[in-house]
Amino acid sequence: MTIPSLDETARKKRLGQYFTGHRVGRLLAALADAETATTIIDPMVGSADLLVSCLGVGAVPNKLVGLEIDPLALAQAKAALDGAANAELILTDAFSATLPTEQFDLVITNPPYIRYQSTGDFDGLSIPSGEVVRTDLVRAIKARNELDEDARTVLLRAAMRYPGTADIAVPAWILSASLVREGGVLAIIAPQAWLSRNYARSVRQLLDEAFDLEVVVEDGDASWFDDAQVRTHLVLARRKKIGPPAAGRVTVFARATSELEIDGHLHGELDSEHEVGVALRGITSTNSVEVTTGLIARAELDLSVAAAGQDGHVPARVAAALRVAADDIVTRSLESYGWRAGQGLRTGANDFFYIDYVEGAPRPANRWRIKSLPLPLECLLPAVRRQSELGEKLTIDAPLTHTSRIVNLRGWATAADKRRMGATGHVSVLPDDVATWIAEVASSPLSAKTPTKLFPHLAAVAPNSKMDRSGRPVAFWYQLPELAARHRPTLLIGRVCGAQPTTYLNTAGAVVDANFSTLWPVNEDALPAEALLALLHSSWVWASLEATCTVLGGGALKVEATDLRRLALPDLGMDDISRLTTLGQELITHRSEEVSHAIDEAVANAMAPCSTDSRQPMGLREFAETALRHRTHR
Repeated sequence: MTIPSLDETARKKRLGQYFTGHRVGRLLAALADAETATTIIDPMVGSADLLVSCLGVGAVPNKLVGLEIDPLALAQAKAALDGAANAELILTDAFSATLPTEQFDLVITNPPYIRYQSTGDFDGLSIPSGEVVRTDLVRAIKARNELDEDARTVLLRAAMRYPGTADIAVPAWILSASLVREGGVLAIIAPQAWLSRNYARSVRQLLDEAFDLEVVVEDGDASWFDDAQVRTHLVLARRKKIGPPAAGRVTVFARATSELEIDGHLHGELDSEHEVGVALRGITSTNSVEVTTGLIARAELDLSVAAAGQDGHVPARVAAALRVAADDIVTRSLESYGWRAGQGLRTGANDFFYIDYVEGAPRPANRWRIKSLPLPLECLLPAVRRQSELGEKLTIDAPLTHTSRIVNLRGWATAADKRRMGATGHVSVLPDDVATWIAEVASSPLSAKTPTKLFPHLAAVAPNSKMDRSGRPVAFWYQLPELAARHRPTLLIGRVCGAQPTTYLNTAGAVVDANFSTLWPVNEDALPAEALLALLHSSWVWASLEATCTVLGGGALKVEATDLRRLALPDLGMDDISRLTTLGQELITHRSEEVSHAIDEAVANAMAPCSTDSRQPMGLREFAETALRHRTHR
């Protein structure tokens, strides 16, 4: 039969499809002991790569089930499994489907990654909304008659607690977990961020309570999925009886590189993927050891993956680089020092709210073909939009040397809109040319690809419009909401970092774009900004971010506010704070290796005050530099 092509990049992206392929599928199936499973299900089967891989490593199940919402993918799955005994493939949405009643020996899947904003009808498919998915997930868990009540309670709690902004992969995790029998295996392909992001906390808590996490394998140089933008993990967990975790549990963390692949198989110099699984399960060392070419691994004892995403968590690898046991390090969180972390300003319509200020003339985005616009100068706020606007200097001083400005029209309205407002508080009238520009923008689509998405109706712009109780307008789409501290922060760090994450001091009070993670003090006795600047430039923080942040497919490190909030910072005494404040001031005036080394020594002394090991700072820097080389292939 002729199978419709799935090489439609836009379609696959919209449906969150990143098909696994047999190379990665065979490794996951072997790690999951698929050959011993008598019942196997993939509830988001796609083109059946994972089920085919299970058969390829020796599985002979008496029940092999795949569910798939996309008929094109299911057609490929049927072709791939043509002739396979006991195979059942069903065209359905896994959340709303009538699922098989029994619990499975192996649930293996690569969930789709559909953003919550991307639901609705597409190419003849109805992608359920987040609310519908949650409702169906709860119903499905309640219908699992073979679950005991403790397990059902834990699963329902996870289903009710995950945030509504999570992509569909999170409820897919929970649904998949609900299908695993006690003693069975859950095998999932997940983005690296599952270990740290808030959106996956309910999943991590579920794993702690209902599973023993056995093996995690990281795609160390992003060689598994050419079309994905983030690195991935293979996650293997065994279902256990609900209750506190047993002491002495071992979780093996492995890191694979492209050298693991030999002749299309991911087993290095070992004879098979099965041997890779056996070797990994035999790892007991808490230091990284070579398993085979292209694969290193270490063991972590009594790991709580829920705790791994919380504030103040010391990554074991970073503690090892410091040559101190993680439990012996006294740490504090960013918030305990009187600081908060967030994200810069997301306007939702940068082509309107950002302009360039060139030689005294406000110039809107090129698409409007306006060389100069008489915007009131008080409405043009200095802004930092991109990292490329920042140089080597670690301070952002007034006046800005670059041209980005934010159009902040709070307190201003067009003449027509002022008449609609009636007798309200003081509102200034914008020049006619500005009103004409606003009208043009209001009738324009965001892009030619989305002709029905007009600027005033964009998700992040529409809330700017407000009415009073009588229905009279009091604010309009073109007026930004009141700027918060996170929009004009004291410190900022680029969210996507190709090299060592760099922190800048915002002495100009510039508005900072959502391309940056931002920090600001909230207490009068907060850690001095210069001390925190120095601390964030230390090898300790650099190594911690390399160990915990998401690595994007191109090798850049994504530093989110959540990563900063959970940083384990040293418990500084007054002398430490004074020393770091001085070093931060030196860093501002003269950034040098000498100052960086002094910062590392000060931080290492605070982290391990009783140690006499002079190599500690160097160990942290070597760890961070090695991580940088690995992710950027330098």
